[in-house]
Amino acid sequence: MPPLDLKRIERRLAWIGVGLVVTGTLVTALRFGILTGISFFAGGALAAGNLSWLRQTVTGIVFSEPQKSKRRILAGYIMRLMLIPLTLYAMIRFLSLSIPAAVAGFAVFYCSVFVEGVLEAFGYRPR
Repeated sequence: MPPLDLKRIERRLAWIGVGLVVTGTLVTALRFGILTGISFFAGGALAAGNLSWLRQTVTGIVFSEPQKSKRRILAGYIMRLMLIPLTLYAMIRFLSLSIPAAVAGFAVFYCSVFVEGVLEAFGYRPR
């Protein structure tokens, strides 16, 4: 089994997620209206930021020096978990966004992880 190229996988995850969110935004906007499409996009953007922050947290935990304090990393992780629902609430409450569309956009970006897993399982390697 060849070694995993984490940078390549992260890059592919980002491109797959962006593709899914953009496609979903266009389909949602054409089918349900522009505000619903914006809601879908906002949920996807929140998920992209969340996944990036999670990657930084996990990298900080796994690859940091053992004697270094992990309190800062733990505080960032807890803050990330609190900001997800607060940001969704603020978007829905103050921007009049569609709740199902924002949550669907949030979930669709994470489907990129599923798609990447399937591609890796079948050994697909892009050029």
